[in-house]
Amino acid sequence: MKWFLFLILASLPTYQIRLRIFGLPTTLLEIMILILFAYWFINKIKDQKSNIKITSQNCKRNNWFWLILLWLLVSLIAVFFSPDQWLALGHWRAYFLEPILLLIIFLDLIKTKKDLNFVFFFLSFSALYISLWAIGQKIFGGGMLSLEAWQYPLKPIWRATGPFPQSNFLGLYLSPLILLFLGQFLEGLKDKKFPPSIYYFFISVLSILAIIFARSEGAILGIVVGLIFYFLIILRKNQKLIFILVLLSTFYFLLFFSPWQSYLWPKITFQDLSGQLRLNIWQGVFKLLKERPIFGAGLRGYQKLIPLYQKPLTLPTGEIISKETHPYPHNLFLALWSELGIFGLITFLMIILNFFQIGFQKLFEIWNLEMGNLKSRQHNKLLIASILSAVIVILIHSLVDTSYFKNDLAILFWIIIGSLLVTKNLDFSAKSEKI
Repeated sequence: MKWFLFLILASLPTYQIRLRIFGLPTTLLEIMILILFAYWFINKIKDQKSNIKITSQNCKRNNWFWLILLWLLVSLIAVFFSPDQWLALGHWRAYFLEPILLLIIFLDLIKTKKDLNFVFFFLSFSALYISLWAIGQKIFGGGMLSLEAWQYPLKPIWRATGPFPQSNFLGLYLSPLILLFLGQFLEGLKDKKFPPSIYYFFISVLSILAIIFARSEGAILGIVVGLIFYFLIILRKNQKLIFILVLLSTFYFLLFFSPWQSYLWPKITFQDLSGQLRLNIWQGVFKLLKERPIFGAGLRGYQKLIPLYQKPLTLPTGEIISKETHPYPHNLFLALWSELGIFGLITFLMIILNFFQIGFQKLFEIWNLEMGNLKSRQHNKLLIASILSAVIVILIHSLVDTSYFKNDLAILFWIIIGSLLVTKNLDFSAKSEKI
């Protein structure tokens, strides 16, 4: 059963293989999740084990049971406010119910550090073939053309997409994984396990190349901020001061003296085409939310209602260059508000706050062991820091894109959350591999 879970984690992009069963639309990924859950549930009944990990005392103490239940409830309520309730129910199943079902199985089956290492390994396998696909597009052709510069005539550029229809999808998927792989890479170096370290370094390099070829600037920004966060956690006090000084000097040089100055300032100030498109989209969603501040547009309602609020984007000459509307508003927080209502956004923020509270509790435990000169397994700090940093990447990228409302991204989000939850009982001063 555990290996089937690992297979699903390696196959997250298979949500694109779409099927119909008894006339109902579904995907290969959804079928695999439901088969696994049914098999797991039947075995639980046979074994007469009713204590599911997600309802354990530890989860109750940290409010996770109630937070997840509230997450399912507010998203289900959003279905009833949708202008298309049948399709909204399908989205609820794919983006909310099934990821939580997989999380329940994950928390029940992943019990040791070795299990968690397998989770990261199978996720790395998905990163491997996605990255090679994108690199292959660079060499042999494929990908997509998109408009880049705020100029006239507008200049189309090539971008890698990997197995996805959009280049941003590639960046959204790979960027948080790179921070998870960094933890595995450094952990291998600490334990002098060089083959795993070399492997994760290789996967990380391929993933970064793929993101560069995809020109996913949000993903690159997320990775940079995630790396800064990561090293601020793992470095010692005197090293942090040097790191911050070098960081500030680097940013100052890049913004005011480097050859990239003319590239960075339009990005930061949203003066390029990508920034202008987003500002135009956000102006529309703010108008929508002004009229529907409590319940938003309902699940899957944003795309249907936004044409009533979003104006066409025009050049300075007045010429219309884009009447396009998007499924989501290129900002996760606005997407949550418009799709799930204000209570959905608040619930998500509570989930994030609880996640970081648990993570920093474990880090303080490790730091206290170090200050007391007690033996602490350094790679456990590397593990916690990498999981926290992966969510930082997601949150930063979420400022300019929607990093949840997709089958693979919803599952990836909850698997990262689950990876931290299963480390809650890890004894950081012990030699045991048990979690």
